[in-house]
Amino acid sequence: MRPSARQLQSVFIATAVAIGCVFSQFAVAKVSPVTFQNGDEAKQDLADSNRRGFLVKIPLPIDSQVSSSVRQTLLRLAEKSPPGVKAENFPIVVLEFDTTGAKTSGSELESCIALARYLGHADLSRIRTVAYLPSPRGFDQDEQKTASLLSGHAVLVAIAANELALEPGTSIGQAGIDDSQVEPWVREVYRSVAGKRLRTVPPEIALAMLDPGESLFRVTTAERENVYVDGEERTKLENAGSVDTRTISTPGSLAVLTREQMEEFGLTRLTPESRTDLARQLDLEPHSLDGNPAEGKNWKAIQVNLPAYLDEQAAKWLVKAVDLEVSRNEINMVILNVDSNDGDADACLRVAQRFVEFDQDQVRTVAFVRGPITGPVGMLSLACSHLIMAPDASLGGSLPSDQEVGEDADEISAEILEKLKPLIQAVAEKKQSDWSLMMSMLNPKLRLSRYRQDSTGQIRILSDEEFLALEDKNDWAMLGLIGGIGGINAVTAEQNFIARTIAKDMGQIKTFYQLGESPKSVQPTATDRWVERFANFLSSPFVAPWLLFAAMFFFSTEMSAPGLGFPGFLATVCFVLFFWSQSLDGNADWLEIILFVVGAVFIMIELFALPGVGVFGIGGLLMMIVAVVLASQSFLIPRTNEELAQIPYSLLPVIGAGFGVITGAIVLRKVLPNSPYLRRMMLEPRQRIDTGLEGQSDPEAVVDWSHLAGETGETVTKLYPAGKARIAGRVYDVVSSGQLVEKGKEVLVVEAKGNRIVVKQIS
Repeated sequence: MRPSARQLQSVFIATAVAIGCVFSQFAVAKVSPVTFQNGDEAKQDLADSNRRGFLVKIPLPIDSQVSSSVRQTLLRLAEKSPPGVKAENFPIVVLEFDTTGAKTSGSELESCIALARYLGHADLSRIRTVAYLPSPRGFDQDEQKTASLLSGHAVLVAIAANELALEPGTSIGQAGIDDSQVEPWVREVYRSVAGKRLRTVPPEIALAMLDPGESLFRVTTAERENVYVDGEERTKLENAGSVDTRTISTPGSLAVLTREQMEEFGLTRLTPESRTDLARQLDLEPHSLDGNPAEGKNWKAIQVNLPAYLDEQAAKWLVKAVDLEVSRNEINMVILNVDSNDGDADACLRVAQRFVEFDQDQVRTVAFVRGPITGPVGMLSLACSHLIMAPDASLGGSLPSDQEVGEDADEISAEILEKLKPLIQAVAEKKQSDWSLMMSMLNPKLRLSRYRQDSTGQIRILSDEEFLALEDKNDWAMLGLIGGIGGINAVTAEQNFIARTIAKDMGQIKTFYQLGESPKSVQPTATDRWVERFANFLSSPFVAPWLLFAAMFFFSTEMSAPGLGFPGFLATVCFVLFFWSQSLDGNADWLEIILFVVGAVFIMIELFALPGVGVFGIGGLLMMIVAVVLASQSFLIPRTNEELAQIPYSLLPVIGAGFGVITGAIVLRKVLPNSPYLRRMMLEPRQRIDTGLEGQSDPEAVVDWSHLAGETGETVTKLYPAGKARIAGRVYDVVSSGQLVEKGKEVLVVEAKGNRIVVKQIS
């Protein structure tokens, strides 16, 4: 039955209302308060793009379990890509090969073949794969050497990806290193896999990596075409008029291509400096390759509530508590609950420097910002691996234009900002992010702008200084200012990839990371606070030198008295307190303690085992001095002006120890012998006896027979005038007063001084 006009009108009105509701909700979502000062939300091409990035780590060597696990992960990711997605918006899966281990070869051939063939399967037609070789941690590009090599049959998996990406110091090759002989069917597998990919290595290079019997040359023909051939084909091309030939491998060796060669030969367009740089080159949001928060990771988390004011003492406790939880309880996620906290710049920077040292794949730090934050705590939050914001939270915020720097008591002076800037830049570089946003937390007058790269659509938040330092600044267009008096709210932070997501409470964070249990809360106890205050007191520059002064004073006292006594006990206590307080302060570690103990042992060897050699004594003394200096500072070699200024304070304990030795020697010689109570700790010196022989004393006198004076006895030998006599039942060496005395005569002791006995015959 045909509908009436009224029915059609009702349907039309209902449809219009529904559409209006949808658009109104969409408008509300888009108009929710943001802080782009130029209101240029329409240019957020990257934020509105549906391209996504995923990171899948491939441990080496590859076995059947690794191959099966990676294939299942790839299938799950492919299923997330809906049909009809344009090729330029296909999800990108980065296959990161762990080439930093000691063994990158030894992968099982069958497992690698299964995984390589699956990368070309129809199931994965709606995703794009990139084989990624990262540099090892701590690799220095100035060394100009290969630090890691992907070898073995894992090479087959890498060349089966859509593209290759190599960081500095990496290389790929030696696929046949585990095979004594290459079977023909294996050659065909490599030829087939390499021939299906246009953006990785050609089949000729793949075979040269596999078979040591193959030689490989890169020939530039007369038509300026680059081809890869063996020795026979090279000869033919040279005879035909080739213009350039370059040897890659010779018979008997397996081909290896470095990152520089891959770039030079045009075999890869992806040469990132870091994982974040790779995301930018792939037109992904910078943190998309941090890894899916819940993909293949059993997170075990703790949460720490920042104090209202994060000072140096609280920062030391926080760093120590996190390190203990990570090492003892195998914690791999640390969540900082941040409200409207404030903090000391040096203290927050100390925690930030420790957090960026964690490998985020092993220990992930998350800042959950629940309110408006700025200042040093805002910088610390941005230094964490992930930033999650509550709906009402915000970052930063500049001062009113009529308020000058210095009018606010909390404002950081320009001089201090200049000292902190290189440290913040180092933290940002370690995190592989831009430094301007972190710096704006300390300098609210720093102007931040959104920049977009036309070629990739990437969005970055940069200050004028950081933008002008870009090598490719001409490729970036400014979209407008960001921030302002109100700061950057949660929606803006999420749209510009500053924040990972928006969450109302810890329950949503638990769901986001798929935590099996609620994070354990870690807070300092009253005992912890008391111990920290006591340790800080002992490690202060005014107390630590006196502690070592007392230690060396008691040590020198003990060395002067035989046996382990009370001074040795006090010296040990002082040494233990010194290194314990410096350890809690974050300065001393096992290296300093071992250096000091070994140095003390060397000095003992010099004094008691090998006296006079000098090597052990001087070496031990230097080791003890180095240990004390290193235990008084948090760095090994000073690199900044602040660290250079710390050197005099590090030498104070050494000076205190030296004064302790000198004072100990003076006190032992002058004071202790005259003290009625302390002189018993020392040995009495031997009394020198005046024998009356030409007015000289007898330095060898070790006995005293003065008690024999007046005694009588009998000579047992003739006295010429010296001889022997029995006095009081014992025989003594005696001397007569001048006359000869026959044996058996009775004599009288007329004088006894020291060990000299003078007798005369009784008439």
